[in-house]
Amino acid sequence: MLRITNSKDFILTATGIVFILVGMTGIYFFVIRSIKPDLLQLNVFTIYSEYFDTKICTIIKNNQGDELAVSIYLLGWLLILFKQKKTFLNIQSITLITFIVGYLFLHGLAVIYFIVAFLFLLPIIFIINR
Repeated sequence: MLRITNSKDFILTATGIVFILVGMTGIYFFVIRSIKPDLLQLNVFTIYSEYFDTKICTIIKNNQGDELAVSIYLLGWLLILFKQKKTFLNIQSITLITFIVGYLFLHGLAVIYFIVAFLFLLPIIFIINR
């Protein structure tokens, strides 16, 4: 039987699970189904954007649905990880935070390149850390 030892741990876990479920729902609608609501069409800062033309360190108009969904999903995992490790100063947390920042500030093909590079580098990061 599951025993709750601390209400703070339970709240972190429950909030993390809610964030994960909300993020997964958002990923389904915004990424898989490609629903782009006008409400989320915002002017945002980008470090690097590559659509039809390349833009570096500027403000662009972009639909933030997929960025919000992925960020909320990963924030849920960060909360659960924080419950276990009691700090954000560990390789797993720093890796998730790096991915969130990269995903929020890169747009267009640049974010695709970032995700592919991240997927190849992630196992190397964890092997080196062992």
